[in-house]
Amino acid sequence: MVKILVVEDERIIALNLTENLESLGYAVVGIAASGEKAVEKATQLCPDLVLMDIQLKGNIDGIQAAEQIWESLSIPVIFVTGHSDQSTLERATIIAPFGYILKPVKEKELSVAISIALQRYEREQLLSAILRGMGDAVIVVDKEHRVKSLNKVAESLTGWQVSEARERLLTEVLNLVDEQTQQPVDNPVTAALQQDAILYLRENTLLMSKNGTTIPIGDSAAPIKDNKGALAGAVLVFRDISDRKRAELAIRQQLEKEQKLNQLQTQFIHTVSHEYRTPLSVILACSHLLENNVERLDTEKQLRNCQKIQNSVKYMVELLENVWLYKQAESGQLKLNPARLNLQKFCSQLVEEYQLMHSDRQEIQFILRGKRTTACVDKKLLQQILGNLLSNALKYSPDKGTVSITMTCKNNRVIFQVCDQGIGIPLEDQPHIFEPFHRAANVDVIRGTGMGLAIVKKAVDIHGGEISFESEVDVGTTFSVILPMVQAEPSSVTLPEFK
Repeated sequence: MVKILVVEDERIIALNLTENLESLGYAVVGIAASGEKAVEKATQLCPDLVLMDIQLKGNIDGIQAAEQIWESLSIPVIFVTGHSDQSTLERATIIAPFGYILKPVKEKELSVAISIALQRYEREQLLSAILRGMGDAVIVVDKEHRVKSLNKVAESLTGWQVSEARERLLTEVLNLVDEQTQQPVDNPVTAALQQDAILYLRENTLLMSKNGTTIPIGDSAAPIKDNKGALAGAVLVFRDISDRKRAELAIRQQLEKEQKLNQLQTQFIHTVSHEYRTPLSVILACSHLLENNVERLDTEKQLRNCQKIQNSVKYMVELLENVWLYKQAESGQLKLNPARLNLQKFCSQLVEEYQLMHSDRQEIQFILRGKRTTACVDKKLLQQILGNLLSNALKYSPDKGTVSITMTCKNNRVIFQVCDQGIGIPLEDQPHIFEPFHRAANVDVIRGTGMGLAIVKKAVDIHGGEISFESEVDVGTTFSVILPMVQAEPSSVTLPEFK
């Protein structure tokens, strides 16, 4: 049985309404004489319908009481009033009541009004249940672009509750901006109503919620028509597409990574084949001379040819070692194996070795600062770091120039600085100097593969260190490497993959 709450401050009229309702088969669960009592009893009794007088005793009238009951309890209200003036009708219409009956009330009119109100309420509840159950956000507006309803998903995404959003302009509740420019985007509802067509949100549209956060959204707006085919409003259906955006970004990054790897692989093959061609040609030419002219060549020329062969072989061995490091990256990880090392002795031996090879060209200075000379580092990787930096400094420095390596130990860190007076690194190349196979534009015919500094950077990273440089063309370059003097535990890092 349908339960009805009667709100009427005239006792006789209230009793008469009660009698009529009961004769129609409805149950009157209570009578209230003021707006405050109406809200209180509706909360306590939970009726299926409220018959509400507009002019009531108390601080709030029937229209205000009906609005509170609908907002908090979603109970339909039929106004029963003797007032039919324009201002009262306009106020009552704003809250969209389920009926409006003028006094004196006739039983037949009352029966029809209640039946229509209950049927409308049932349809709206069904629609509300459908909207609540949808995974997409839904906002319904009238043809003046004022919000009529929005589901829970829309409340969550916009930050607006239905009670505060209703009757506001859609542009207040749904603030759309362009992802790239952060400028406002035309609301698709406007175009959907103007063109009488379904329109989709443009790409890269962000919803700026009430609290200022932005959410990428997508979907469509469609016009709503009444039974006569006239435009009555529009419905906007949208969803949070953050997951889709992240997936698209991941796919793009993977494609870019694969493209980069393909480019690196091509560059790798080209570089190695090119770099091998020169030393092999030298070996073949010198071997041919020694084989066919051994009796005519004096000892000095024979030694010179042998030296060329040895240098070429040594260069190829060094190249193969770099290739092997990249091969390690292809098959797994390059591991850090720290051990206590006397850095002063290590650097002195390294400088001595390189000075022996370049004694006729440059001078190498080793400068020690600080008293502590022992650290826990990976000797093999430190050899790669300082060896490559020293080799580059010598390679790109002029004859009779000076190259220095300075070691400073302080604050549990060791700082290595390798300084040369060579050709320097052009500004346009500096951002790319640690990329595999990248060689500066001013190296001309100086031999090299572009792998050395990439290996240095990874070896520094695996130590948890830092590397930086300062360089000026035709003045020189200084590389600074900072490593912790104690490694807590072995770690690993993956170098670029090559297949």
